Amino acid sequence: MFIKRVVLENLRGFRHLDFVFERPAPHSNSDGPARAYAGWAVVTGDNAAGKTAFLKAIALALVGTDTARALQPSLQGWIRREASEAVIAVEIVAGEEDKFAQGRRYEHPFWSELKLVADAGPEVTLSVGDKYKAKGKGPKHGPWAENPTGWFSVGYGPFRRLYGASPDAQRMMVGPSRVARFATMFREDATLGECEIWLKDLHVKKLEMRERESRILDQVLRLLNDDFLRNGLRIEKVDSEGLWLCDASNIVLPLADMSEGYRAALALLVDLVRHMVDVFGPENLVQEQQGRVVVPHSGVVLIDEIDSHLHPEWQRQIGFWFKERFPNIQFIVTTHSAMICQAADENMIYHLPPPGSVCEPNRIIDADYWNIVKSKPDVIYLSPAFGMQFTRSPRAVQARKQFSELKAKKHAGILSDAEEEVMQGLLPFTDEDQGENHASGRSDLTSPSDLDVSRA
Repeated sequence: MFIKRVVLENLRGFRHLDFVFERPAPHSNSDGPARAYAGWAVVTGDNAAGKTAFLKAIALALVGTDTARALQPSLQGWIRREASEAVIAVEIVAGEEDKFAQGRRYEHPFWSELKLVADAGPEVTLSVGDKYKAKGKGPKHGPWAENPTGWFSVGYGPFRRLYGASPDAQRMMVGPSRVARFATMFREDATLGECEIWLKDLHVKKLEMRERESRILDQVLRLLNDDFLRNGLRIEKVDSEGLWLCDASNIVLPLADMSEGYRAALALLVDLVRHMVDVFGPENLVQEQQGRVVVPHSGVVLIDEIDSHLHPEWQRQIGFWFKERFPNIQFIVTTHSAMICQAADENMIYHLPPPGSVCEPNRIIDADYWNIVKSKPDVIYLSPAFGMQFTRSPRAVQARKQFSELKAKKHAGILSDAEEEVMQGLLPFTDEDQGENHASGRSDLTSPSDLDVSRA
C-alpha cells in the first residue's frame, strides 16, 4: 500500500491541504508501484503548524471508521470553527502484496475518505465520505477489511518510550493489531514495550526448538546489527530478561540502561518488524540484495518527530539507513531537524505554514528542494522548509547589527571614543578577525546564515 495524495478540508488548522506524494519521474530501484512512492517524504513546520494532526488524519483514513474511534474516541475540535463539516481523503495505490477481500487485485488508485460532521452538541459524527470516492473497489474491501491480506501501515508518535504505559494504553498495545500499530501516535501514555516482550518470547520459543520463531529472531538480530547503531554498539544477545547490547569497550548492558535515543530508535525498529511479521508472516522477512540486508515488504510508515532523542549525526544518517534497508516502504515523517530533510527523495519535502499565516501548505520542489538536500544545516534552516530569518543566537544577531551601525559611523568619521570602545567589545560576535580568509571570501563561514547582520 502507498499513499498517492492527501486532501484535508476544514480539519483542525487546515482550511485546505492537498499534497501529492507521487514522484514526477520514478527512478527508484524498486519494482511496481514502489518506484513512484517508496522512499523518504518529510513534512516541516513550526510548532502548532499541524504536523501531528496531519499524520493523525492520514492514520484515521488508513484504518477506517471503526478503528478510528478506538484510536480517537472524541473528535471535538477537529472541525474548523467556522465550518460544520470536515473531510479527510487519502488516495491509495495497492502494492504487489495487497489483496482485496473480493475479486482480483485492483490496478487503479482509490480513495479512503472520512467525513466529520458537527452535531448539535459538542460531539462530532464520523462516517465514510463520498466527495472524492468514485465507483469501484474501495477501502472496505482492502485496508479496512476485517482480516486484510497485505495493506501494511503503521504510525509512531513523538513519545516512543519503552516503559511506563498506563493500563488503558497497555490494553491498546496488546489488542487488535490495527489499533496497536498506531497507538503511540494517539496516546502519549502508550509505549513500545511490547517489542521487547516479543523478542523475549521469540528467544524462549527458539530454546524450544521452534523453527519459525528461531528464524524470525535470527533475521531480526541480523537487521539490528546491520550498521543501525552508532559508536561501535551492537546487539549482544536476547534472553529471558530482554535485549542486551555491547559497546566498543566490550561492556554488556541491558536495553533499559541505554540512553533514551538508543531505546527509542531500537524500539521503533523492532516494533516495525514485529508488525510486518504479523501482516506478512516470517517468510522472506530479511533478504540480501547487492550485499546489503533488506526487508522487501511494502507499506506506509508514519513517524512524528523522527529526530526526537537522536544526535545530529544519527539524524543525518537515519533516513538513508531506512530507505536502503526498507526499499519498498513509503516513509512520511515530520521533523524540526535540517538533517532529516537531507534524506528526502526528489521533491518530497512539504511545509506547513505557522498558525495564522496567509500562506497555504506547500510542496518544496525543484531548485528549493535541491538547495536543501545539498546544503549545510544553516542554509536549510533559512530555506522555505523552515523559513527561519536567522540561525545565529538573538544575542549574536543584535551584536552584529549594532556593530554594522557603528562601523558605518566610523567610515563616515563620526564615531565617538565611547562608541569605538563599544565596537571593540562587539568584535567577538563578528567575522572581522577572520583575516585573509575572510577578506577573500574563502572562509567556511561565508554561508547565508553568516549574512544575518545584513538582515537585522
